[in-house]
Amino acid sequence: MIIQYQKSLCLVFLSISAFTLANSTYANTQPLNAQMKVFQIELKQKKELKATDQIKPNTLLEYKVEYSNVSVNTLKNLKLNLPLPEHVTYIGQSLPKDVYASVDGKNFAKAPLTRIENGKKINIPLREYRALQWNVVELNPKQKTVVSAQVRVNAPE
Repeated sequence: MIIQYQKSLCLVFLSISAFTLANSTYANTQPLNAQMKVFQIELKQKKELKATDQIKPNTLLEYKVEYSNVSVNTLKNLKLNLPLPEHVTYIGQSLPKDVYASVDGKNFAKAPLTRIENGKKINIPLREYRALQWNVVELNPKQKTVVSAQVRVNAPE
């Protein structure tokens, strides 16, 4: 079970790497370039971000994605998506704070997400979020914008 879980954690980084590579590969032909970095959050007297390539269960991570308009045109009405790997839980901290979320990676609504259960409106648990999205009205040529989200690596079940 531990080996299987370690493979799953490795997939967290493979997913992130694939996301980064996919967006970087098209940097020369697409108007929007994305560069993602993953940091481990260390809570001491103040929050500290450290570059990391190894993770353990319950580790806090921050995903930061820098989007750059590499075209000569202004890009409008952008929807910037950040998929959340299966073995992490979003902890409700993101920048910008005006974030949309999805439980299926396709349909987004303003966070916090809600649903009706037994006739009552309840908040969907953050562990069910599978993607986040930020809407950018306008990104001028050579302009950059950064989005970030904090997650916790799930412990094995």
